[in-house]
Amino acid sequence: MTTAAESPPSTAGIDGPVSATLEKDLRSWVRKQGLVMWLDQAGQYSEFVDRLQALRSAGALPYEVHAFRGSHLALMLALDGVAAGTEKPPLVVHLPGFTEETVRRTPLFELYAAGTRYRKALHTLITDAAASRVRPDQIVAFTAQPDLTLAGADAWLSALLNDTGGGLPAQLRAMKPTAVFDDLLTGGFVATCIGQLDDENALWERLAAWVGLPENWRDITLPPTPPRAEDVAFAAASWALCVEYVHDPKHEPAGALLGPAVNLPSQIIETCRTVAAHLRERYPDFYRRTADETEALLADEVEAARAEDLGKIDTFRFEEDKVLKAALVALERADFDQAAEWADPRTAPEPAGASFWLRDDPARQSAWQLVHAAARLGQAIARAGDRIGIAKGMHNGIEAAVATYVERGAAVDQAHRQLEQLRMALLYPLLPEFETLRSRLDGMRHAWRVWADGWAREFNTLCKTHGFLPGASYQQRTLFDEVVKPLTKEPGTTAYFVVDALRFEMGEELYRQLADTPATTVLIKPRLAELPTVTAVGMNVLAPVEKNGRLQISLAGDTGGIQGFQAGEFRVRDPETRKRAMHDRVGGATCPWLPLDEVVSRDIAWLKRSIAKARLIVVHSREIDDAGEKGVGPAMFDVVMQKLRAAWRTLRDAGVRRFVITSDHGFLLLDNTRATAQAHGRRIDPSQRFVFSPVPADHVGEARVALADLGYQGATGQVMFPETTAVFDTGRVVKSFAHGGNSLQERVIPVLTVAHRAASGGSGVQYGVTAAASEGVAGMHCIEAKVDVLGDQSLDFGSPAEVELALRVHDVENVFVELGQTRGGARISGGVVVATVGKRFEVFFRLTGALDERVRVELHHPSAEVNVQPFVPDARFAVTATREMPAAAPAQAATTTTSNASWLQQFPESGVRQVFEHLAAHGTVTENEATAMLGGPRGLRRFAIKFEEYAQKAPFDVRIDIVAGVKRYVREGST
Repeated sequence: MTTAAESPPSTAGIDGPVSATLEKDLRSWVRKQGLVMWLDQAGQYSEFVDRLQALRSAGALPYEVHAFRGSHLALMLALDGVAAGTEKPPLVVHLPGFTEETVRRTPLFELYAAGTRYRKALHTLITDAAASRVRPDQIVAFTAQPDLTLAGADAWLSALLNDTGGGLPAQLRAMKPTAVFDDLLTGGFVATCIGQLDDENALWERLAAWVGLPENWRDITLPPTPPRAEDVAFAAASWALCVEYVHDPKHEPAGALLGPAVNLPSQIIETCRTVAAHLRERYPDFYRRTADETEALLADEVEAARAEDLGKIDTFRFEEDKVLKAALVALERADFDQAAEWADPRTAPEPAGASFWLRDDPARQSAWQLVHAAARLGQAIARAGDRIGIAKGMHNGIEAAVATYVERGAAVDQAHRQLEQLRMALLYPLLPEFETLRSRLDGMRHAWRVWADGWAREFNTLCKTHGFLPGASYQQRTLFDEVVKPLTKEPGTTAYFVVDALRFEMGEELYRQLADTPATTVLIKPRLAELPTVTAVGMNVLAPVEKNGRLQISLAGDTGGIQGFQAGEFRVRDPETRKRAMHDRVGGATCPWLPLDEVVSRDIAWLKRSIAKARLIVVHSREIDDAGEKGVGPAMFDVVMQKLRAAWRTLRDAGVRRFVITSDHGFLLLDNTRATAQAHGRRIDPSQRFVFSPVPADHVGEARVALADLGYQGATGQVMFPETTAVFDTGRVVKSFAHGGNSLQERVIPVLTVAHRAASGGSGVQYGVTAAASEGVAGMHCIEAKVDVLGDQSLDFGSPAEVELALRVHDVENVFVELGQTRGGARISGGVVVATVGKRFEVFFRLTGALDERVRVELHHPSAEVNVQPFVPDARFAVTATREMPAAAPAQAATTTTSNASWLQQFPESGVRQVFEHLAAHGTVTENEATAMLGGPRGLRRFAIKFEEYAQKAPFDVRIDIVAGVKRYVREGST
């Protein structure tokens, strides 16, 4: 036996499209609110309500309908039992002739107060019912008539809707607006009807109903010749964009041209928004042309628009321009919250959602990233305040200042460092508003310097009052015995990372990256580096050289260099003696001392053998300090952070479960283009940030402390520092990277401890990268790439759907990669490219180094989180010579370019290899010579067709010259 499905209640008794719209709206209100009290002051809907009651009696409505018909008592009796109880029943109570005020004076007020008020003006109802079904001018003309009735509105709209007959008009009514635009732009059925008068008129009629298209707009936007399908789409789309603009947010347009867009029905406005979003997503080139050509018609709007009045959607290009310029003005007047409000959505992981104009414009994306970073720095400075705020008489004032710096100040220095990193990578002349942007970034450097100087003065004042040496638990000298040694007493191996110049805020960033590791306890605490804050002090003190709270320091003289610290019978002064002191203190068969680069380059098996009998393994890194001293610190900071994470993960996979990561000192990032040096006697006496002196003399603008007060034995005398972030005048060029002084940036170091409660797990999934060179923009190179799961594998539960990638130069040293932007299925975060598995993406970058040359780059996985096979595209990319490198670097780079011929193996044909080998050796190849090398004219023609592809693989640029009618290939730089 079969049973037919129960049919939904019918509303066939509701005749007319306007009445049907009203019933649908009522039904929605009842479904959401339950009890609906309908105030009908004009009494225009009584007949309609009678029909609803009849439908309810016939079982065709899912809600009760009651009405006031002159007797409150009769209505109250009718509602008895219907509206009783605590639950709101599905009920409509129609109250004709009542307002919010008059209903208060009736016995129905208690019920009214318990329900939800409903009102619907007939004019509004007609507009809602007819919008997107007939033209807006038809709606305006009908609703302007006096004595409107619901029955008359039903008859009017029914007549219009039933007048279309069949054919194209009927098909258009069955289609969505976006589908019609798809058809017009792809040459579909509707597009073929353009030029047929009746069908074309029907199309214009439907477009006018959907987007409110005025006839005069067609006259403005259509060409004088018969329109094509794309012309029709352009006219309708340009108006839809105008409507979206006028209502984002709703405002009065500056000129009369957009006046008809102001009072359109809400359904038409929403349709215009849908059409605009659809075109942005599906037809970006058409949208770009439409928006730009429409903008050319809106000179009044462009002139009058203010960024503060614009909405969240940048419909037109001028909106994006206005907002960027306004954000730069906000930075100038220190309105960082406003600048951030504009920049935040444009620098989110999916910036395309914020502004269409950023999608294919990496230069504009770069400008916004710099604005965002500048605003973040300004906000951080505002939150931190211009004072540390520790009272002079406060007990433990130094420790309190450190806690305040950790809580508020470190965020400022992190924002400052990140801004400097972005500035080095992104600030190039091709950026929009380049000069203004550079000026604003210079202003943020000054703002940071003012803030940092204020905190430095206050901290030095606190040190003069409370002493420069904090309590034992904050001292660097006690770190090994208090933190490292206890961990080595537990079974297994402990890893001790001693990182040169890893300041606290960088350690805090590393802490955030490790904190969510499963089955792991991660802690970070601050300590104060010993003075002066240089490697010769801090790195040696990270070994166990303290005795009874004091250090026996060895100096070359009263003003000489630091020669190390005594540890029993020997002096700790270099990596070998540090290793010896540590090994003596913790015991064990071995105590490996490994550079960071070696740890990340070794395989797990080798590392397991190295640590098999060790209680302690020491990982040593000098990269941050070395890069800073060379003036390329901001280009390397994120790279070192990636290596630290990779080393941690690799050692964990090798069996290490306990880690201590710390530093010898921090550093200052200064604006060396504007910094002025502070004089201190002879220029040969001071270092950048400190000076030893045998005389306890105070100088203006300096802080002084006796070596004895620092707990140093074996030396007398004083050490002096600038009380701000200034550097001493040494007669040499002021560097942007400085340390040695007594600022919080230099002294506060991180002590990061990581303890794993379980061995590392891992996914067996292998990933591979494919990549190829693509067309660069804004002075940046471009690689198009994709990460895929290799073989027949698939992503299992727990395997990451995103993989970190980085770029590095494949075959030449001292060339730096500066990441710019990404497009597609990837984003940049923390100096790495975070790529979505299975999605293509583009990464834009620059290469800088000592020489103008061409190099290959490798896409690799920098953090050892998963197994990713690296990939080296065939193409070579030009290096811009902008960095000051060590003297040996140019010779090495030149040798690589001229002597290493491995790049020739990229050419499969021997003739092509011979041509480029000849170019490398002699600089030129004539066409006749090339013909002979390539086996004849046919080989030369094939070579000419693929010349651009071949040239990308050479480590030098090649041009084609014609001299005296002779064609020749010339290596750039040759004569």
